[in-house]
Amino acid sequence: MNYKKQMMFFTLLLSVLTNSSSAEIVIKNPYFNNNNQSGAFFESPIVMNDANDFHQLHKKTWDFPTKLKHKKWGNKEITNCFELNSHLDKGFTVANLYEFSFVNAQRVICSMWQLIGKFKSYNKSYMNNVKLNKDFASIAPASFSLQISNEQVEKVKSSANWNVASKIQKVDVKNDNNATFYDNSGSIQRLTLMAKGDYNADGIEDQMYFVENSVEGGSYSSSKVFIITRITADAPLDLLEEI
Repeated sequence: MNYKKQMMFFTLLLSVLTNSSSAEIVIKNPYFNNNNQSGAFFESPIVMNDANDFHQLHKKTWDFPTKLKHKKWGNKEITNCFELNSHLDKGFTVANLYEFSFVNAQRVICSMWQLIGKFKSYNKSYMNNVKLNKDFASIAPASFSLQISNEQVEKVKSSANWNVASKIQKVDVKNDNNATFYDNSGSIQRLTLMAKGDYNADGIEDQMYFVENSVEGGSYSSSKVFIITRITADAPLDLLEEI
């Protein structure tokens, strides 16, 4: 092989190796659900397309203030997430008892926005086959189960997954990002996929779910947030964060 042919051969080989190497690294931007629960605070829902947008909401003034009270310091009108979290931490509580579930949901949403702000781009995923259907309950952590009684709390501790803890009977799938799960004890749990991206800086896709809980025929309601991941294709879903 003459010099010219050798150079052409090595150039071609280098090109193939370079393209093969780069093809393995696919950077995917995080996904944020447009249904970001901002309607609970603002007359017009806020559009957020970037992680920094969620950070900025922490001190943004709400259109609908919330009233809290304290035995020593009296009543306080709360107008942003920062005030809500700081005053609840200081011992303030709801001014009206019937607003307890609503204020608790506000606090969960405020905390959720802070966590969403940590979601970055990722280059590896084992979540492609994870869908919001009945199979999801068989791979989701048992913590997803609605835990109202001490009996249910203990059952979750010894259960391998959500379906074992709650015995999901029916799932109504609204779309790829939203589904409602019904178990055999009357629990109703609506799951919404809020974000996809790298939450814990390991390069692997993580997912965040906002869960709205209620019970059949009752007035109980609560909200939770779960961040889950999967580190291999055959692994169960691991719980990274819960609020």
